Amino acid sequence: MDAFDSELRFGIPKRYLSALVGIQERRFAPDGSAPSDLAIEASLNAIESSGVDPADIDYVIYCGIDRDWIEPATAHRVQHEVGAKNAACFDVTNACHGMMNGLAIGDAFIGAKGASTILVCTAELGSTTTKSALELLNKPDISKERVKSLLGGLTLGDAGGAMIIRASENHRGFRRFVFGSAGKHTGLCQMNKDENGLKEGHVDMQAICTEAISYHQQLIENTYEKLNWSPKDVNSLVLHQAGLKPHKQLSRVADIDPGRAPETISKLGNLASATIPVVLDLNRPAANDNVLILSTGSGLSVGQTGLVF
Repeated sequence: MDAFDSELRFGIPKRYLSALVGIQERRFAPDGSAPSDLAIEASLNAIESSGVDPADIDYVIYCGIDRDWIEPATAHRVQHEVGAKNAACFDVTNACHGMMNGLAIGDAFIGAKGASTILVCTAELGSTTTKSALELLNKPDISKERVKSLLGGLTLGDAGGAMIIRASENHRGFRRFVFGSAGKHTGLCQMNKDENGLKEGHVDMQAICTEAISYHQQLIENTYEKLNWSPKDVNSLVLHQAGLKPHKQLSRVADIDPGRAPETISKLGNLASATIPVVLDLNRPAANDNVLILSTGSGLSVGQTGLVF
């Protein structure tokens, strides 16, 4: 028998996770990759695409769950490797929601005229969580309840993402950010390390998705009002992607046809904080398109914004 045969050991079908979440494929970085390696590659692509001179970047903000070190900020290595020699650096972390927070902070710097060009980047090595989860799942005394709490760790993929944001005089860019947090839900998704350094955590996938969808529902009317948009004004919807079912449910919350909400989870897995830049890169909006972004992270944190591309 396979060391971890979920069907024989626990009565959980082998295709349970793909049926539940919709993931068919994922991408893992080469062994030994650092989070900054992925962020640097994404940042170089963003710099080239935008035509920005790296020396003109005022801030580098790194937003990943995974970081190279406890200190210093991973943003420092990104700054050095991309040539942003004049940029100040810092990290922002808030689970899968980190990129949205980084974009809002960068937008606030620009709005306050404290900066004109900012690199916001992230990277996630979800494969390390997956490998840790598999080691725990292979323990002979593991319970069925513990198995289910670890399944979220098997949905993750690796990715880097980056965006250049700049001051604009043509009415393009972020319109408003609407944020909310519900700390009472901290227990629904948590990650720590055990005594051997392995990532060890748990996630109640159904509960956290239900609470996130409910929270987005509470905020969406206010967001549309602040943006002065209605659903018909939205050209595309960008969502944090934890599964195909919540993806469709969030589309309904925003009252937008799922066909206008590009889906990447089936091929890439849950990319955590890298989801937003990856979805935008793979499904590049046209100039002046209205893009509605709904972001979610454990904690529970949610955010909504409108971007005129």
